[in-house]
Amino acid sequence: MGTQRITLTRPAGRRTRFVFAHLFAWYFLGTLLTTIVLTCILEVACAYLVALSVQGSSIFAHNRPFQIVCVALLVVLPFIVLGGAILFFANLLRRKIHQPVSELMQAVEKIRQQDLNFSIDYQGRNELGDLCVAFNQLRLELQESLEREWRKQEEMHTMMAVLSHDLRTPITIIQGHIEGLMRVEAGQKRNERLNRYLPVLESNSQRMTRLLNDMLLVVSLEQVGFVIQPEYVWLEDELERKVQIYRLQASAHEVRFEYSYTSPIGKKEQVCIDLHRIEQVLDNLIENALRYTPVHGIVQLSCTNNAHILSLVVSDTGCGIAPQDLPHVFEKFYQGSQQLGDRVRQAAGLGLHACKLLIEKQGGSITLQNRSTGGCEIAIALPLQQAAGPLELRDKNAIP
Repeated sequence: MGTQRITLTRPAGRRTRFVFAHLFAWYFLGTLLTTIVLTCILEVACAYLVALSVQGSSIFAHNRPFQIVCVALLVVLPFIVLGGAILFFANLLRRKIHQPVSELMQAVEKIRQQDLNFSIDYQGRNELGDLCVAFNQLRLELQESLEREWRKQEEMHTMMAVLSHDLRTPITIIQGHIEGLMRVEAGQKRNERLNRYLPVLESNSQRMTRLLNDMLLVVSLEQVGFVIQPEYVWLEDELERKVQIYRLQASAHEVRFEYSYTSPIGKKEQVCIDLHRIEQVLDNLIENALRYTPVHGIVQLSCTNNAHILSLVVSDTGCGIAPQDLPHVFEKFYQGSQQLGDRVRQAAGLGLHACKLLIEKQGGSITLQNRSTGGCEIAIALPLQQAAGPLELRDKNAIP
């Protein structure tokens, strides 16, 4: 990580600062002028007394000790006055600096004790005042950074707790069925039980896989280094390929799958999207729709490409979502209420949250609502960048 240059700027709206360089200049001039004036006055007085004593026209005439004292004062008096002036103005300067420095030292001690609930009150119009303001800003930013880190740690702990709880059920089911098979001797009875148990084992193993995949996806999405990688693809052909897989999955659930693609352009064109991430979102939404749609129900996927916006709508004829759960379905770890919320509660609360993050990372939006005829509908809107020029003529089977 390289070293960054820091540039200090004057806060907007503040009064003109009294720069400490000016302060020191005034103190120096004050000390110098005070020393000169007082020294001149006292020197003149001492010289006058010495002159009187030498001329013998005063009571101090021929007073040798007094003359020595006066001469000594003439020599050392400037230094005495200078020292006194320095002490006087140094005391003024100490009073000027003591409060902000004291508050800064107390603030440093509080930070050392990991206590960020404080503020520095000094508001001087000088460099120390600017330093105190900057220190307060630093404290606030540090506090926000630590709070974000604490929230991430708390979310990670919550994620671990949710996954541990949700994984316990399928693991218990798998373990119980395996133990049941082991207690039965080999033969026709074991084969019959095995045929009954295999779908249950497969379903619960897939459930564990979904939970782990959702967790890994959410963790990767929340990393700072996560990057969307758009590329030019033949969208209609790619969706047709995915639809074939979705039809097979729907057939296994005894559900009818319907698909439609509309393009007002009227011709195939390449669009710039992160196909892998779009497939992740569709896989999650279609899988949820198939899982909660009853036998002989319908799951629909409709796509509209209007050259600038790609609209994807996934709908089903399932049980829908409880009205009180609708505002929260995209929240992390939200598992819904009891009434009409089974399709929310049976997941770890990560799948829809991951879909929302993936769509928003690409500049799009995702919404969910219940259908008046039953089931729910999820609508996705993604901005598109169309291929231009020779790129449109590229072979759709070529590797980009």
